[in-house]
Amino acid sequence: MSTGLLEQLDKYRSGYEYGPHKGETDIDNDGKKEIDCSGLVYRLLKDAGYTIPYRTTSQLNTDRVHFDEIPVESAEPGDIALWINFHGHTGVIETLSGISSSGDFFGSQSRGPKTAKYGPGSDHWPMPEKVLRPKPQFRGAQPAPAAAPVPTPVSAGPAPLMNFQYPFRKSDGKQFTDSEEIYKLLENETSGNFLLGSHGFWHGGIHISNNVAPQCMRDEPIRCIGDGVVVAYRLNEDYLATAFEAEYTTEALRYSNSFCLVRHDYKSPPNTDVTPNTNNELTFYSLYMHLLPYQRYADDPDSLVAPKIKMVASGFKARSDINGAADCVLYGSISAGTEIEVLEEHADHIHAKGKLIKGTVGGRTVGQEFWFAYKQNGVAYPRDGGAPSWTQINAPERKRPDYWKGKVRAIVSGIGVTLRAAPSPQNNGASAGEAMRQVNDHGENKELILCANSVIEFDSEKILNLKIGPKLYKMAECSFLPSASGAPTGLKYHSTSVPEVFWACVEQPYVQWQGLVPAEFDKVVPMNAAIKAGDTIGFLGLNETLAGPDGGVSRSYQVHVEIFSADPKIEDFLKNKAAVKKGKQYLHLPADTNLKGKSPQTGLVKISNENFVELEKAIPYKDTEDWYDVTVTDNAEKKTGLLKKEGALLLSQHDWEKLGFRVVKESNSNADGFLDPDDMPDFFQALYKELDRLGNKDQKVTPEDFPIALKNVEFRNHWSRLIAYHPTEWKSKSDSIKWARLDKLLEDSPSVLKHEKERIDSLVFWDDPVVQSKGLGDGVIWHFHPIAFLSNFIGGGCCELTLESFKAIFGNRPLFTADNMSTTCSSYNVDHQKFVDLLNAAFKKFNFTDCRYKIHFLSQCYHESDKFATTREYASGNDYDLATYPASMCTLYDEGHKKCKRHRQILAEGNTTIGDGPKYKGRGIMQVTWKGTYQRYKDFSGIDCIANPEILSEQIEHAVNASVWFWVKYKNLNARIDQYYDSLKNSGKTQEEIDAEVVRLVTRKVNGGATHLGERQQLFKKINEAMK
Repeated sequence: MSTGLLEQLDKYRSGYEYGPHKGETDIDNDGKKEIDCSGLVYRLLKDAGYTIPYRTTSQLNTDRVHFDEIPVESAEPGDIALWINFHGHTGVIETLSGISSSGDFFGSQSRGPKTAKYGPGSDHWPMPEKVLRPKPQFRGAQPAPAAAPVPTPVSAGPAPLMNFQYPFRKSDGKQFTDSEEIYKLLENETSGNFLLGSHGFWHGGIHISNNVAPQCMRDEPIRCIGDGVVVAYRLNEDYLATAFEAEYTTEALRYSNSFCLVRHDYKSPPNTDVTPNTNNELTFYSLYMHLLPYQRYADDPDSLVAPKIKMVASGFKARSDINGAADCVLYGSISAGTEIEVLEEHADHIHAKGKLIKGTVGGRTVGQEFWFAYKQNGVAYPRDGGAPSWTQINAPERKRPDYWKGKVRAIVSGIGVTLRAAPSPQNNGASAGEAMRQVNDHGENKELILCANSVIEFDSEKILNLKIGPKLYKMAECSFLPSASGAPTGLKYHSTSVPEVFWACVEQPYVQWQGLVPAEFDKVVPMNAAIKAGDTIGFLGLNETLAGPDGGVSRSYQVHVEIFSADPKIEDFLKNKAAVKKGKQYLHLPADTNLKGKSPQTGLVKISNENFVELEKAIPYKDTEDWYDVTVTDNAEKKTGLLKKEGALLLSQHDWEKLGFRVVKESNSNADGFLDPDDMPDFFQALYKELDRLGNKDQKVTPEDFPIALKNVEFRNHWSRLIAYHPTEWKSKSDSIKWARLDKLLEDSPSVLKHEKERIDSLVFWDDPVVQSKGLGDGVIWHFHPIAFLSNFIGGGCCELTLESFKAIFGNRPLFTADNMSTTCSSYNVDHQKFVDLLNAAFKKFNFTDCRYKIHFLSQCYHESDKFATTREYASGNDYDLATYPASMCTLYDEGHKKCKRHRQILAEGNTTIGDGPKYKGRGIMQVTWKGTYQRYKDFSGIDCIANPEILSEQIEHAVNASVWFWVKYKNLNARIDQYYDSLKNSGKTQEEIDAEVVRLVTRKVNGGATHLGERQQLFKKINEAMK
């Protein structure tokens, strides 16, 4: 969006001269009004409709109320340039070079308002030291911004599918790419494994501790695994303690029995092929136990959080050991801006071992460790010039959950919030009420919208997930609190009073919560509050246990995560009774499958054990027949071969039982809480015996076997797909029959037995009347491995596109059918589902691990391909050709002329022969252009798009893959997106304003300018809402 300043320049090109005034009068009566540089900027702003007071250059330098500071490399024409230390000057940028390394600006120079050059090529003005952009809210007579934060309800459609996330994220806040990353981390857990707990009792969940997720002690919360409803919670005010009476002393061991219990009502996509509108349904629960107590959300003196630093200098080296150590390997350089967790300081008081949290370290990825120069003489190691090479990162305040019971006050953000009628029915998943409307003083029938900074109040326990279009939003019944001081608040376009009661969206970025103080502690609290996948549940709580029968303390920070169901429909769910075929697809390789060897390999490759291969990971292969090229692990050996496409067995993600998810239950009807393998099915007994064979081989099965055995991927895949039907560990107190065997096991350690029983009695909650009112039954329930369960729900990555979401965003019109498209190529009128599958596969292949990457990519390629109408540039390509811009352009014109510059660019981009322009014009959904770029894609992919450039437009697989490659490997845009968001996070902008600015910066990289910027920003918003 233009600042509007450029349009005012012509008014000041004559009739003015330089002088210490604002251009209002002709002081010396020479026919010219005197104006200085800041006075000129003031008048330009005023003429463009801004209500910004006069600011001197030095005042402009510090004014962030009226102006945003823009990175110099991101400047645009119409922005304000500042030279603070070079003559104290200012002016308006008129033009920029292609790479923003020089340009022209308009300012009041020594001979009055004139255009002057800056940067390389200028004989006077260097590059600006700072660039400002006036904030649009101070500009009058502008079109009203999009009023409603969310769209008006549409006619009722299918219920939105549930969203899922893993219960924790990486240290940089990004989601894990897949379950394999999490399983690899869980190998480091020494206790709390699925099914088998201490003393041989059933254990229905997994532990996430500071061993594998230290970021969840402060920086990264434990998160809700899916959309649902908090039905109960217990919040300790501070840690509890159980006493252990040793022979000579009594020790108090601290722990938390804080928990959150969430109900999830899952409904699969409908079966549209066999029996229309039939679904699989399952009600299940997620439990999060041992959460951080309330008082510890402030700085916790007991928390063993490692210090974190941010590098402010580039070039320091990362190594496998300290510099000069034997066999030390140099990994690479550490970039400025990189965030590091300091794990250990070396005895030399110089080096430290760090873990990469965020940023770039050569040869290392997020979560990996390295040694680097940390301190000198007790302070930060100096960079050249003596300044510190890093700064300390102050620990942020922990994010508090939204589900605690209490009154919430929230401030409406800059985009406003729409007032709505009550939903009917008032249930989770229902459609939101209609937007309230009234005729205003101008006779316009407008929606009622609260303006920025208005304060609303609502009950946290009454939040619902309501549907607007295809999306769910957290909403609540609210009241308005009028402003007692400061700027007036209330309705945006109406002078009438705010309704006494209304419904509104109460999630970010639409409102900012001002804190929720829980009303009750140390008791089970009933709730019925909506929660969404990824919402904050809490943080790891301290858990102190006995180190041995004679005492001593073992300490860890952990959360127990459990997923269970009491739903009698579970058998239908596991068997996919509705025969749903949507979602992830798997190739089923039964035991003793023979694969064909792939050249140069001959003969057959025998797969002894049953295997499942995600279809998108099977590479299509063709000789005289069609095949799938698959790789599996079989008897601990990687095997690769060809599976004939014709007749291949396909399963969907909804075929749980066929995919190996099997229920295990003890056949002994009098079973207690002890895991009795002899009373289990044969397949379980076989797996149970494997535990010790693959574990520590001490001839007995113990929890100590798990960290070793679970490294075997085949065993882990079988074990994690077991569904254990057994009594919950959260129901029976220590005097019940469930724990009777504990008396025998600990009969020689009465103090330990007393301590264990006291802790058991404190942790249970199942029989509390609050929980019993939720209809969970007698406590004999089905337990799922949380990661295996979620992995089967979660698609190929975050925000996976579906056919439904694609059509909701982009419509249902035919794809790539423009007049310039060949009607016989595979891109022409490609099937929508195939296009969606290709996009998802490319996102996974190129590691689009953040939703934002996908949303930005789609919002850009939609425009670059003319709304998915063409994979081939409409223009002839002559503008990229030497026939149009021959070498003579640099003899007829000087080097700075745009025609000479174009000639130089054509050569630099690899179009060195006449005819290369049309031959290598824009192709693919991102309009990949230039021979040099085509060559790089050929080098990367092996696809000969130099000899046959049309392959990038006519074969839809390459039209997609080349474009995603261009985005990631050539333009490095995902990394740039991270940098853009990081630089703007403390800008004071709303999230929507930050998104719009990043779209502008990305558009510049993709398009070279700002073509259709407004449309791209609106499309980003639409996709963001649909894919969040």
